[in-house]
Amino acid sequence: MANKKHAAGAFDIRNFIGLLIGIYGIVLVICSFVLDPGTNPDTGALKNSSDNLYAGIAMLAVGAFFMLWAKMKPIVVDETKIDESALPGGH
Repeated sequence: MANKKHAAGAFDIRNFIGLLIGIYGIVLVICSFVLDPGTNPDTGALKNSSDNLYAGIAMLAVGAFFMLWAKMKPIVVDETKIDESALPGGH
């Protein structure tokens, strides 16, 4: 019997991590342009909105890295190693 193998695809955890980090990065980049930096209520010093921009760009890069990593080196599932009797509804 030939080994049946397939990639984990969308269920690879790296895709979820990359997607979530990427969404947070997009939110931070948008916030850096939209939100008023104003002043810090505790110290009265001006806030710097470029911090959101730099953190957002870094998060977008990390998210893209995770997605690219999952695409370049997919997790391969060997179906011959699956114990079907342990699965719900398995015989």
